[in-house]
Amino acid sequence: MRRIALAAFLGGVGFLAARPALAEDADVDHLLQNLASGSDFRIRTQAALALGASKSRRAVEPLCGGLDDSNATVRAASAAALGRLHLGGAECLQKRLANEASDTVKSAIQKALDPVFTSETKYYLAIGKVTDKTGRGGDEIDGIIHSAMAGAASALPAYAVAPPGELVADAKRRLSPHSAVKSYFLSPRITAPDYSGGNLTVKLEIAMFSYPDKSLIGNYTTKLTEPGVSSPDKDSENDLIKTAGERALDKFSQIAAHLQ
Repeated sequence: MRRIALAAFLGGVGFLAARPALAEDADVDHLLQNLASGSDFRIRTQAALALGASKSRRAVEPLCGGLDDSNATVRAASAAALGRLHLGGAECLQKRLANEASDTVKSAIQKALDPVFTSETKYYLAIGKVTDKTGRGGDEIDGIIHSAMAGAASALPAYAVAPPGELVADAKRRLSPHSAVKSYFLSPRITAPDYSGGNLTVKLEIAMFSYPDKSLIGNYTTKLTEPGVSSPDKDSENDLIKTAGERALDKFSQIAAHLQ
């Protein structure tokens, strides 16, 4: 178990963070295999539903593949699972919706794309594309941070999370029946990892805006340090960046409670 020193909202305190258990990885591997190659549609359906509860970003691409399954029940389960994960897949859901023949599957896709508002929902949260200054190419860092923040928000009853890349018109449509819900847009920026002093430090900056009009409200920073990492280590960086995303959402929850 790795020790991570946290400099955060109300003062830094040490805490413990662990890598995902190997047993959990094995469970996800088994479910992915069943979804891809289960001989019975019921096996594939159960695998899709279980992946929806796994909280694993690794499930997103295979579940997108499940939307093309020959069996409508599997397709519907894959759509529902993506909606429950809320870690991505909006593009593949929208693409499938345009070509889906089954009304049942269409309904599942529409529900997956639309955030769920309940009597407990107080905040509607949109998370923008990450400004990535780590020096890595591609969308890997964006995926890690968005997944961490959206996953942390989705776990809180008070939050509904907007689909990635939501259009202003769609945001207004979704929010119009919920006038009491406060809506915000968070724009993350991650700086290059710092290995000075024999430690790994990452800094995640968040700009807060009203939503969907996007008027700037303010900003804050979450800074995490893992001692004893003195040279570039991608796995350590990914772990710390993921934790920074989760902590950034936790910090926003504290700030949002005091916003008028």
